[in-house]
Amino acid sequence: MDKKELEKQLMRFSHLGVTHSKNGALFNFILFFFLISCSPTSIKLVDDYYIYSPDNYYATHYLKCKLSSDHDPVIDSVRAVYWNDSTIIIRRKGRMYNWWVIKSSGEKLKCCNNDSIIGPVSEHFVKAYMANTKFNRLVFN
Repeated sequence: MDKKELEKQLMRFSHLGVTHSKNGALFNFILFFFLISCSPTSIKLVDDYYIYSPDNYYATHYLKCKLSSDHDPVIDSVRAVYWNDSTIIIRRKGRMYNWWVIKSSGEKLKCCNNDSIIGPVSEHFVKAYMANTKFNRLVFN
């Protein structure tokens, strides 16, 4: 849920009159938390690459390009993701060789741009690949 949608939802409850009282901030916080926790969750990594929460299509977290072409990956069973503007590295649940690397075909990753997909590869390969490069990190249980 983006900021504009949240503001619309909060405005729907403004007629209750609690927004001007001392309890108004608490009410808005609780409402905000409730609306965020009930919305479908996805985490934007780079361009239109997202990590999606389990849903009707996949029982685990999965990576998918929002715009999806035939050349864009869909990787399920995501256990950890490391990313920067030019690379996404996925560790899947399971076997020893269960790492995948998505590398940009240009300076930055872009959906529908024929980015390179390498994998499955070993953890040793990934550590060597990640050496001296800064990555964001997200781990799922």
